[in-house]
Amino acid sequence: MKNILLIILSLLITFQFTFAQGDLCSTAEPGNGTLAWIDPPMPDVEDSVYLYIDVSQDPNCDILVGNMLPLYIWTWSPAQPDDKVGTWNESDEAARMEQVDGNIWRIGMIPTEFYGVEAEEVYDKGICFLAKQQDGGIGGDCNIGGAEPKTTDIHVPVPSPFAAERKVYSFPDVVNADSLYTQLDDVFTLFYNNKIESKPTMQNLTDAWIYFRVIGDNGQTYNVTPLSQIGNNPDLQMTNEGDGLFSFQIIPELFLADVLPDGVQPARLRFQFITLPLCGSDCAVDGDFFFVIGCQ
Repeated sequence: MKNILLIILSLLITFQFTFAQGDLCSTAEPGNGTLAWIDPPMPDVEDSVYLYIDVSQDPNCDILVGNMLPLYIWTWSPAQPDDKVGTWNESDEAARMEQVDGNIWRIGMIPTEFYGVEAEEVYDKGICFLAKQQDGGIGGDCNIGGAEPKTTDIHVPVPSPFAAERKVYSFPDVVNADSLYTQLDDVFTLFYNNKIESKPTMQNLTDAWIYFRVIGDNGQTYNVTPLSQIGNNPDLQMTNEGDGLFSFQIIPELFLADVLPDGVQPARLRFQFITLPLCGSDCAVDGDFFFVIGCQ
């Protein structure tokens, strides 16, 4: 599966979004919403959640792809729930995962109860785990033909739903520090919450527009539409979702098809939020928002 990594460089203008993995998770593979994820994505960890894994997305181990035997969670952070996971060679039934579809498995839990910790510890550390057969084997290779029927170590951050509101965010949202994973032919949505805008001249907007530029891998910058002509391109008008929320939705591959010359690939996306008619800096949200594109 071709993944595209969009790294948000300058959202520090409006927010910082980081997760601590901790020493017990420092070498784990990030779940990134494709290998593993939590549902709901911003859960109340004192309530029921599902932890998912797609073993076919494991970049290091393929021994469990197409596996038909039961899989079990083996986990050690935010704490080690020894009374629930059993031993490496004989997992407890409390750790048994449910096969959802093919290579996708999940386990339901109340994280604070499962790990025996306070909610804040779950949010701070996230969840480190792997999926394994009931007998995890004798160690060594975890690829087909190997003797260790388990996945690689995985880290899934757990964002708090009680965090402060963010002025700018996206869907898919960040799932590991300041990174998100999507594909150029998938829908990408950018959100702007005008309700918490601090700039007086940009408050209480009824319409908002995107000034959208692309930096190619040749270092050149290309305007989707020149600033003075944005009002003539309805594709750059944000959708007013109500209650101060605006959205801008594209499929990057299609949207940028006629913007870049042949042979030039997008390296960075640059967004600025403005209102029309133009009136200088008073008609623009302070700060530009950059997304760096690269292949994983």
